[in-house]
Parts: sequence; C-alpha cells; structure tokens
Amino acid sequence: MLRKTAIISGGFGDIGKATAEKFAANGYNVALTYLNSFDQDFLQKLKSYNVEAMAIRVDQSKENDIINFVNTVFAEFEYVDSCVLAAGKAEPEGFLYEKNAETIDEIINVNFRGTILFAREIIKHFSSQKHGSLVIISSIYGETGGSLEAVYSACKAGINGLVKSLAIESAPHVRVNAIAPGFISTKMTNHYTPTDLEYIKNQTPLAKLGTPSDVANSALFLASEESSFITGEILTVSGGALRL
Repeated sequence: MLRKTAIISGGFGDIGKATAEKFAANGYNVALTYLNSFDQDFLQKLKSYNVEAMAIRVDQSKENDIINFVNTVFAEFEYVDSCVLAAGKAEPEGFLYEKNAETIDEIINVNFRGTILFAREIIKHFSSQKHGSLVIISSIYGETGGSLEAVYSACKAGINGLVKSLAIESAPHVRVNAIAPGFISTKMTNHYTPTDLEYIKNQTPLAKLGTPSDVANSALFLASEESSFITGEILTVSGGALRL
C-alpha cells in the first residue's frame, strides 16, 4: 500500500506547522515550502512520526520556484494525494490610499498570483493522475472584507472565486476547497493589544480566538476521504465571527 503524501506551502508558519504535523501524525509524508523561516528541529519532529519529510525554499512570487518545487515533489514521492496552500503575506494595516504600488504588488504577487500559479501546477498533476484534493487557506476577510487590509481582503476574495471555478474545472477526479479562518492566535495577531483581543473575543460567539490546530484539523478533513462529496466549498473556521 502506497503511503500518501501531502504538499504544504508555508509549512513553517504557525498554520503551516500545525497542518504539517497533523498530516504527519496521520501517516502522510509531507513536503513543505518555506521562504525565511526554516526549522530543522521541526522537520526532524515530523520525521519522528515515521514518515518522510522534506522542505524546499520557494519564493511564491516567482513562477519558476513554484514549478520546480511541484515537479520535484511529484518526482520524489510515489503518491501525492493532497495539497494545502497556506503560504501568504500579511498586509501592513493602513488606508488603501496611503499604500504605494510596490506594496500593493507585493501582497498580490504572493497571496493571489502566487496562489493561482501554485494551484495551476498542482491541478495539472492531480488531473493527470485522476485523483487529489487541493485545499487553499483563505480568510473571512475574503467574505466580509477587512478594514485597513483592502488588498489582502481582495486577494482572499479572489481565492474564493478561484476555488469555486477550479472545483468545476477539475471535477470529477480532483476536489478543490478553501478554509476561511477567522481570528487565529498566530504571529499575525501578535500586534493586537490586549484591549483589541478582548474586543475580538467579545464579538466572537465562541468567545475565544482559534488555534492553528483548528485550521489544521479542517485541512485534514477536506483532504481526506471523509469529505469525498465536498468540493467548491469555503469552510469558515471562525468561532462564528463572520463580521466584526
């Protein structure tokens, strides 16, 4: 029996790490991308689950980096079953009219263009083997919009449209879904003050922030046969907080 392999972009971020460990703990080989945050100890931890684990530096704003990584993984592993695209870049908060074109392009190139190119390469291989599950990490801002993060929100809204389109294009053999996290306790929320965090919790029906594991659990579900009749969906993981 072939061991399944999962590709996880942004595999050394908070959500990426939780997702990689969740898949490894469930018997998947894992192939991760990173940009600046490689962690050898974490890679060894993944291997301690008696699976294969590899990591390659990928700049998601560069098409050739993405193509070379995906081709390498599919050549290295016998059965790549799943992919979770978790790589992304936070947008500095501020009004859109305050941001220059360079900043806007940087956010779009990583969060939107890079995600599209990555999805293109994954779908190409999954369609060829007539099997696979692609999960893209979106955001509730893609559904509600996020004040002071207009470009990031636009990218995530675009990803939601991408997922719905690819689910139709790639059927019936390949499934494509997204996860739209709400406020998750990661490095991206470290800049919030205690007052900010208390407000967010008060506006969230479950009265707390989510954890990276909450997202990872959902990613494994969408990648697995447990969700075999689910495609083209945006799974919101937000504690009920659709809008603040």
